[in-house]
Amino acid sequence: MLSKNRIKQINALQQKKFRNETQTFVAEGHKVVMELLRSPMKVREIFATGEWIADNAKKFHGVTITEASDMEIKKISAMQTACNVVAEVEMKPEKNFKLNANTLYLALDSVRDPGNFGTIIRIANWFGISTILASDDCVDLYNSKVIQASMGSAFRVDVHYCKLPETLDYAKEIGLPVYGTFLDGDNIFTTKLSNKGVIVLGNEGHGILPETEKQITKRILIPCGTSADKAPESLNVATATSIVCSEFFRQSTFNS
Repeated sequence: MLSKNRIKQINALQQKKFRNETQTFVAEGHKVVMELLRSPMKVREIFATGEWIADNAKKFHGVTITEASDMEIKKISAMQTACNVVAEVEMKPEKNFKLNANTLYLALDSVRDPGNFGTIIRIANWFGISTILASDDCVDLYNSKVIQASMGSAFRVDVHYCKLPETLDYAKEIGLPVYGTFLDGDNIFTTKLSNKGVIVLGNEGHGILPETEKQITKRILIPCGTSADKAPESLNVATATSIVCSEFFRQSTFNS
């Protein structure tokens, strides 16, 4: 059984201020919580129904597990659909970060939608990109909707928040090409792409912002397969990320 005070504490973690104070966040749902087993993340406490505990508790050795009713789980969950388990998880420890001249990175410029952000983390994980550079005004990594959309990939991919234009300027100094998608760019499917560099994806409504655009060294285009009068104005940023990462992966893996 959860006390009113404990319910209040867990609900407070929906706010970035309280996440930063406690250095913990919430992970919800069976699939996401089970992904914690495949990650280096430290689980502080699990709240779950009796049925979930009977089936899964033994897998989480040394973790405090508190039984809760369906109603109590609902009170601490931010999910619209019912789930049977919620975990309080410790944030990743801060790392000293430095760009590596032999690495391929994703960079997100003012991506605010948590669903897009989480999906992009999942895409990066799929294509073997282990670090994402995020401008300081991107949505918080530990937002519960980001964690949910990443389906556990947020536990394995590092996200480094930074002053993006300055970071990209340094990337150029160490010889990394900086790619960005634009309508006047070169066709990504006929352009030779490097297996190292920074791929910049822009804001949902405004694309890559002007200060960031100044740092782009290679402008690329995802070509549209339909006439201009029938084409959508743009692609969703997560969809564009998937296409771009797929082509970088294809060229580095099969064209080398």
